[in-house]
Amino acid sequence: MPPYTLPGSDVGPRKARVLGACALAVAIAVTVAWRLVPESAPADEIGVALIVKSVGEGIGPGTEIRLDGVRVGTVDTIDFAGDGRRKIDLRLIGSQLFGLTTGMTVDYVPGNLFGVSALELHAASTGTLLRNGSIVDLTGPDSGRIRDATLAALLNSTGELTTDVLTPQLARLLRTFARDLDAFTPLLQAIGTTARSYAETRQLPPSLLFEEFGSALAGLPPMLTGGLTLLDASYNNGYLREEEHIEKFAQMWPNIQNQLLPVVTQLFGTAQPYFAGLLPIATLVLDRITGSVSDPALATRQLRELLDRLGGTFHDTPDGPVVDVRIDLDLVPGVTGPLTEALGHVPAPGGER
Repeated sequence: MPPYTLPGSDVGPRKARVLGACALAVAIAVTVAWRLVPESAPADEIGVALIVKSVGEGIGPGTEIRLDGVRVGTVDTIDFAGDGRRKIDLRLIGSQLFGLTTGMTVDYVPGNLFGVSALELHAASTGTLLRNGSIVDLTGPDSGRIRDATLAALLNSTGELTTDVLTPQLARLLRTFARDLDAFTPLLQAIGTTARSYAETRQLPPSLLFEEFGSALAGLPPMLTGGLTLLDASYNNGYLREEEHIEKFAQMWPNIQNQLLPVVTQLFGTAQPYFAGLLPIATLVLDRITGSVSDPALATRQLRELLDRLGGTFHDTPDGPVVDVRIDLDLVPGVTGPLTEALGHVPAPGGER
């Protein structure tokens, strides 16, 4: 064996063998002591068993247990409990449970961003306090208290989505919907064009326009009421209750369809070649009339004032409306006499108006 030397020390083959044997003996002694000396559990550690129907992916011995996000223990073992059930033995720190009861809920959740699973406990107001040896049954009617939210469960749900939802039938439905939606494209374009035309030509504020349109809608309820009244009268009218009158009333609609409408259609068809050229002229006249009104609001007020004054010049009499006329004759006394005699009225002193 070649001599081994280190700067500042004298280590030879014999001394190297002694040091190696001592290091090996110490390692064997530590291993034996670790395997033979019983592990002493913390003083406040308790054992709790969970009876579940299934165990989440990644849950096994050593899995971390949390209570509202705080680590309170680990999973000890997982065994079969018979009848398709599993038993999960938990090692919990009793001083960290803070009144956790047997009515708790359990979630299998990812413990970190890499998908390592953990057991999450949530406190509940029911049940008894957990003690060493407590058994919590989460099967049967209590199976809803356990939830699998692991990454594997999420991937399984995604797989079921792609196989059960994203089916050829859904693709055909979307294709049919897209084809049918194309039929509404002209209607949507017309709505857009109307809205754009309104925005470009609007001269009055929207509030005034809505007020005017709202006043027009005020007549809608009476119209509906009158229509329903008329419809009801057709069933309660004594004249129509007689059979012969009902037959005459029923014949009216076929006559309108077979006799009146064809004649009206023929009339308009015959008039079209002769009067079609008048429509552009009428449109031009109306455009010129509207163009001559520079201020519609002022023109409206002036027209209203003119109509009010014209209406004030008439008064009703038993023989019909009569125009009120007053003549000032103070400056022409020579005309007063003949007019007074013609009107059958004698003027008072000083003249009359």
